[in-house]
Amino acid sequence: MELQKRTDQTTHVRVWKNDHGRLMIIKKSMGFKNLAWVVHGLLEEQAKNLASVEAVMNSTVPIVVTGKPLSGKSFFVKRKLLPSLKNSPVLVVDSWNEYEGLRNVGYDIYGLNFKDFSEHIRFVPNTQSQIAETEISAIFSHLDMKRNEMAKWIIIVEEAHSYKNVSAFTKFLYGSRHIVRKMVAVTPQTDAFQGLVTLTIYH
Repeated sequence: MELQKRTDQTTHVRVWKNDHGRLMIIKKSMGFKNLAWVVHGLLEEQAKNLASVEAVMNSTVPIVVTGKPLSGKSFFVKRKLLPSLKNSPVLVVDSWNEYEGLRNVGYDIYGLNFKDFSEHIRFVPNTQSQIAETEISAIFSHLDMKRNEMAKWIIIVEEAHSYKNVSAFTKFLYGSRHIVRKMVAVTPQTDAFQGLVTLTIYH
């Protein structure tokens, strides 16, 4: 399809032949009166799943932010989401060690007073996957024990699919709405965490 915007707030859509046939099938199956409603409906449905700060933070339910490699998932977190959370405590599980602007707390995380905290911090897991999984298991077990202190926290986990077999992590993720203000799993795998709301970054 090719869009041609006009100054009267309407947009003309030039549909390629193959796409026209597919749109006609959708029109018939959904009972739309014309192709304009088909296009409008598809755009509305797609817009529901686009990642934005508002879409991520509008409730306490855990969110999966996904998109193809290099689509801008980490850019979205670093340049849009984190700046909007200036007065909130944030923990980033920085799997690729790319959040250099945040203080790396390392194993000092076990001594933090989570209740009276307002800083953005990060934990960088070991580069060896088995060690990283052990670290993540221990950290999320610890956070679960500190749940009474975590109500204001936002937790962001980069490359979250790497820990989908870590039971302490997945238990925390799925139950996070009762523990923290927000938990965000960032991953290129759209099906890594079944049942969770997924928002997409498009490059």
